[in-house]
Amino acid sequence: MIHLASKHFAPLLSRRTVSALRSSLRSCTPRSPLSTLAQNQLEQFQVGRVVHGFRVVQVKPIPDFDQVAVRLKHIKTNADYLHVFKDDANNVFSVAFQTAPRDSTGVPHILEHTTLCGSEKYPVRDPFFKMLNRSMATFMNAMTGSDVTIYPFSTENKTDFYNLMDVYMDSTLAPRLQKFDFLQEGWRLEHQDPRDASTPIVFKGVVYNEMKGALSDMNSLFAQRLQQYMYPSTTYSTVSGGDPIEITDLTHEQLVDFHHKNYHPSNAKFFTYGTFPLVDHLSKIDASISVFEKIQPEQLNDTERWSKPRKMIVSSVPDALAIDGRESKVAISYLVNDSNDIFETFVLRVICSLLTEGAASPMYKSLIESDLGTDYVMGSGYDSTARLAKVSFGLQGIRSEDAPRVEDAIQNTLADAAQHGFDAHRVESVIHQMELGLKHRTANFGMGLAQAIIGHWIHGGDPIEAMEFSKYIDQLRREAATPGFFESRIRRYFIDNPHRLTLVMQPEESFVDEQEQEEANRLERKLAALTKADKAQIYSDGIELLKKQEETEDLSCLPTLTVKDISPQGKTYPPKHASVAGLPVQWRTTDTNRVSYVNLAKSLLRLPEELKSYLPLFCMALGKTGTTNKSLAELDEQIRLLTGGIEASYTAHASPQSLTTSHEDILVATSSLSSNISSSYDLLCEVIQNTNWHDTERLMTNIRLAQSNYASSIVENGHGIAMSWAEATMTRASWLNELTGGFSQAEFLNSLAAKSPEDIQGVSDSLKRISEFVLNESETSRAAVVLSPQDQPTHERQLIKLVDRLKLHSNAFERTGAQIPFVPKYRNTLIALPYPINFAAQTFLGVPLVHKDSPSLQILASLMTTHFLHREIREKGGAYGGGARYSALDGTFSFYSYRDPPGAKRTLDAFESSINWAVDIRKSLGQRELDEAKLSIFSQVDSPVNAGDESMTLFKYGVTDHIRQSRREQLFAVTLDEVELAAQTYLLEPLRKGHSSKTVLGDRREAEGVEGWTIVDSSAGGEY
Repeated sequence: MIHLASKHFAPLLSRRTVSALRSSLRSCTPRSPLSTLAQNQLEQFQVGRVVHGFRVVQVKPIPDFDQVAVRLKHIKTNADYLHVFKDDANNVFSVAFQTAPRDSTGVPHILEHTTLCGSEKYPVRDPFFKMLNRSMATFMNAMTGSDVTIYPFSTENKTDFYNLMDVYMDSTLAPRLQKFDFLQEGWRLEHQDPRDASTPIVFKGVVYNEMKGALSDMNSLFAQRLQQYMYPSTTYSTVSGGDPIEITDLTHEQLVDFHHKNYHPSNAKFFTYGTFPLVDHLSKIDASISVFEKIQPEQLNDTERWSKPRKMIVSSVPDALAIDGRESKVAISYLVNDSNDIFETFVLRVICSLLTEGAASPMYKSLIESDLGTDYVMGSGYDSTARLAKVSFGLQGIRSEDAPRVEDAIQNTLADAAQHGFDAHRVESVIHQMELGLKHRTANFGMGLAQAIIGHWIHGGDPIEAMEFSKYIDQLRREAATPGFFESRIRRYFIDNPHRLTLVMQPEESFVDEQEQEEANRLERKLAALTKADKAQIYSDGIELLKKQEETEDLSCLPTLTVKDISPQGKTYPPKHASVAGLPVQWRTTDTNRVSYVNLAKSLLRLPEELKSYLPLFCMALGKTGTTNKSLAELDEQIRLLTGGIEASYTAHASPQSLTTSHEDILVATSSLSSNISSSYDLLCEVIQNTNWHDTERLMTNIRLAQSNYASSIVENGHGIAMSWAEATMTRASWLNELTGGFSQAEFLNSLAAKSPEDIQGVSDSLKRISEFVLNESETSRAAVVLSPQDQPTHERQLIKLVDRLKLHSNAFERTGAQIPFVPKYRNTLIALPYPINFAAQTFLGVPLVHKDSPSLQILASLMTTHFLHREIREKGGAYGGGARYSALDGTFSFYSYRDPPGAKRTLDAFESSINWAVDIRKSLGQRELDEAKLSIFSQVDSPVNAGDESMTLFKYGVTDHIRQSRREQLFAVTLDEVELAAQTYLLEPLRKGHSSKTVLGDRREAEGVEGWTIVDSSAGGEY
């Protein structure tokens, strides 16, 4: 897990249409009566009651989720507060501030970082990061949106909850905001080597480099520009995360002033959720905010509606993985409704789903299936970032000359929908997906709720009203029966709407060079304005910042849990095992709200090696080309109407007992309501048995979609791709994961996407061979079902039919594995991509999960990240993130950096320096730091899981409760002596022998002329 202090997101909570309803807001059975516990809360708080400085202004039961919502106002400051009581142990706190920038200097984003760099009560550097190791939090973060900054956390421990609340409250309302924290987190001029005044002065800063990386991602850049041009002369026309061109204009004084105006209780939205007493929350929050006087927050300004459409053309970096000149993007956006009109917002989200989601949708047919492009652009769908929302329809992976054809296709599709509307079955399938989504019991419901309602709340809407989803589903069902219900809205919002923006993004070969030249010119102007005294101050500041970064701090002021707060017994989700018609089945009965989760697994150990690269495409395309019995549109509609979807995935991992034993499976999974169990099994059979692999046109559509998805993920997941490439040299399982999920897979899909139509038949034949292998009855199979107990008889009957139809069987419950020789091949590779930032990794071979040294290596990774690499890579180096990760199941120990400024050698040297530090770790750290590392690890181990995931680590990876408990006890027992020995044995000694692999994603100049490094161009492919 990568701990990042912040994550800039723009636009906030605006991803595809119904996803917020379907994945973030899931809970108890809709329309169920309130539980006794919820009813007690309803009776305890009455409107008008004053509690610890807060007046209750609204109390409302939400039977959909067995919740009671209580809204309060702080009498002195007018702070807004919402508490949601639910019988859920994973309690949530968040505080959000409206933060509307007037320029693109990134002031709200840099402020988000610097507020977490020490406060009056906690005057230590980075209390946020320090608390990651002093807490059992199930979630900690801070996020900057276009007009809001939110600071949320969740935990199941009451002491921990109030510890974190205190730190968050003091950090936001009483931060120190020191100059050197601003220089470190925001931007600064500093010598390349701060200790050497003869080295060049350059730009540095965490946010500066983060946003260089963020705006290097063509998808993020497109979504950002789409928003900016749609809302001219408003706060949404700025880059709230910061544009590097303007970040270097921000001053420390402006940052402090922005905090003073915006981080105030009168401008705050407090949210709590769970079972901890509201009275206690109010007491603590009142104590923090009652020292403030009421102020009048600034009002957000909405854009004026246009009288005629506009069009903009912007440039971007060329796509290194583009095929056949498909590098452009186009979108048409419409300014639509006031997002505080919740029903109208709900209807527009449904319309977007009807138009775009699934193979039966009209936009899919006209834009993607027509081969105009590869996928929808980021930012497509309904977006309520601003109070006046927008809807966008767009396509990526197009040729520049096809942009007018895409525009015509979008408008023609809308015109057709305005004339003919939608089939009633399609409308019902969309509503079914919403209702099914509401029933899923997820572990992070409260956190999803906090983030889903904040946009509506910050724009002046009623947050309680925004939670009443069943009411709007019922209203939609009633009103949708009215003739012209959808058609009239499509005409109003799209056909007859003059506030329409067409945005085209085209690649420019000179884009990167121009960026570099702009930065060089900007730096030259800054340097030309410096006096001799200014330069001396820059050197002095650099030395002082280094001194602050390296000093040992007294952390005793920070609250903490202790190892004694960790339960010695781990959470378990014990399943039962039984054979159904010869098929081993793992049954897990639990409270699922009558939603069933079915998982089928088939061993792929004997699948021919030449087919392994095709597995991700096979999984993605399974059922996505229709079947021999059903057209794709018919199949897609039935899946949406009767199930939560059918998904396939490929897994490869080492055995918990041995890194030389590999397990490979294909998993096919679905979920359904109890009333649709039989239909879900029929559809599973239909998809597995009868997918039409001979429809080469649809197959090509899926290839291009898969290639686009992989290519789009590289900038966002560059550290993961770098680690995967390095880890692939260590074990067979890691090699398979790289082959099927890393840069090699992106290159493989690139090669498929470049094939001519007549060559696709070979791909079709390969996928057909995989399908025949999956249907081969001699290969071992197994199943896992998570369900409500009353549904088991139905599943048993359907499994018997499934076994007969698919010829599934296995003679043993033991998962099959194989020992296939694999010799590590250590190498140093630079993957050349046109980015202004780097992602670096270095990997060493470790031990299997059950090995006695595995817990020591996991703790070692935590200690190195917290106490060495965070300082060297982020604070000194200016990268957005960096650290060490031990993958216990894969047995690999990896270092990584994320959005790192140029200079990979500096980061790779830091990796090696951390090893020398770790072999003498007792010189720097003691028992307290060791205990904190254990807290950090157990906070991940003990995180709550979704109902559908209970017992699935056993099914997927063979990790039994006995193995989990044994490892838990080993983690408790690890000593610093054992950590040092692990560093010596698995890092230092292999390092001296050259037994590690390094990878850098970035500019090829990082490795040119460096001995022992191989440069892989994005068009060259990646083989081992």
